[in-house]
Amino acid sequence: MGKKYAPLRDQAYASIKNAIITAELKPNQRIGEEAVAARIGTSRTPVREALQKLEIEGLILKKQGGGFVVKGVVEEEIEDIVGLQCTLESYAGRLAMTRITEEELCDLDHFIELQEECVINLDAETFIRLDGEFHARIHRAAKNARLYELVQSLQDILDRYRAIIFRSHASLHQSVKDHKEMIALMRARNARKIEKLISRHMIRGKNIMKKNLNL
Repeated sequence: MGKKYAPLRDQAYASIKNAIITAELKPNQRIGEEAVAARIGTSRTPVREALQKLEIEGLILKKQGGGFVVKGVVEEEIEDIVGLQCTLESYAGRLAMTRITEEELCDLDHFIELQEECVINLDAETFIRLDGEFHARIHRAAKNARLYELVQSLQDILDRYRAIIFRSHASLHQSVKDHKEMIALMRARNARKIEKLISRHMIRGKNIMKKNLNL
């Protein structure tokens, strides 16, 4: 039975998650099982399975009277997540700097070119995906499997935050500028500056989130 519903469950999961990340579904908004089921052409069972998965990931909350709502973003959670992110990302950046290959650096250069195209085309949705992949490649370049797992475990939450940060053209432009500087510092093997830059990059994002959410 589980195998029968798995593909439809994944479709429902992707549909709901994307709606949350892009703010199509707002914080505290109720998620209608029937509406989701009708949109992807399935029964309510796969939708329920998808909602259970999203609840475990912390993107939605189950109401006492039944049903689910989109979890709101609160200042305390932003501070906690960004604090943890700063520590892990800074360490990953410093470690990657000592282990990254020129081929991997050229790959990062290519990602920046793609992001610059998104800035020109005002394609924030693709930019968000590329931003996550850019940082993931730095994490992989650190060549520390446990660290990679820890950082990636925050990915679902960070995807939602990225959508909040990159609502403005200025944020997209600043992110590209920071990414270019990160690569330059990796090539220069400047550990102290790269840690400072990554922390500043994360804190800037945090402040943009709080401003956009009026926290």
